[in-house]
Amino acid sequence: MDQRSKIPGLALLALSFTQCTGREPAPDPIIGDWRAIQVDGEKHPHSHPYDAQTLVGEQLRIGDDLAGELALYQQGEYNGLEYDAERVSDLVVDASEAPKYRIEVAHDFFEVGQEPYEPPYYDVGGYDDTGDADTGADTGTDDTGAPAEEGDDLAGLRPLKLPSAPELAPGSTAFACTLERDTLTCDREDADQLKHWVFTRIRPEDEV
Repeated sequence: MDQRSKIPGLALLALSFTQCTGREPAPDPIIGDWRAIQVDGEKHPHSHPYDAQTLVGEQLRIGDDLAGELALYQQGEYNGLEYDAERVSDLVVDASEAPKYRIEVAHDFFEVGQEPYEPPYYDVGGYDDTGDADTGADTGTDDTGAPAEEGDDLAGLRPLKLPSAPELAPGSTAFACTLERDTLTCDREDADQLKHWVFTRIRPEDEV
């Protein structure tokens, strides 16, 4: 066999090696759904502190793009009807030092003074609602109904009552985590309570 007949075979061999190295990298093992099973040494999910019939817990849901959400969920019964409810916040995962991860969550539901499992109350201020129907009549004694004239003290006739400042959404928080197989162990940064977290992977056959 001369040299010219060997060249096509070598070219095909090189091409086969090129195809073998073109495989897509394996997905990051943190991708998936995770359920909190322990927080500060206490078992989770657990009964709501004000309603033993309501189960509350937490989940991390991390997508292929390493973005997702933290969900605080409730499962219970009200007036004979079963219900599921949850509050969620966006998150992103820094996987640059895997198997150590940093999970940044947009809103800190666990801020001191907040009740994580209840919707926040926003005080918009303004006038008190007496519950009476609005008849359209003005009960004020200073308003004569006459058009305002130059020199009138309008502020004295109808003082303004500004609403109080709305409550701002809770700030962000972050978890420093270590992944070992199907267990994700995390510490919530700059936290004195609800600090140490253990999550386990949720399999499709698991009940949430």
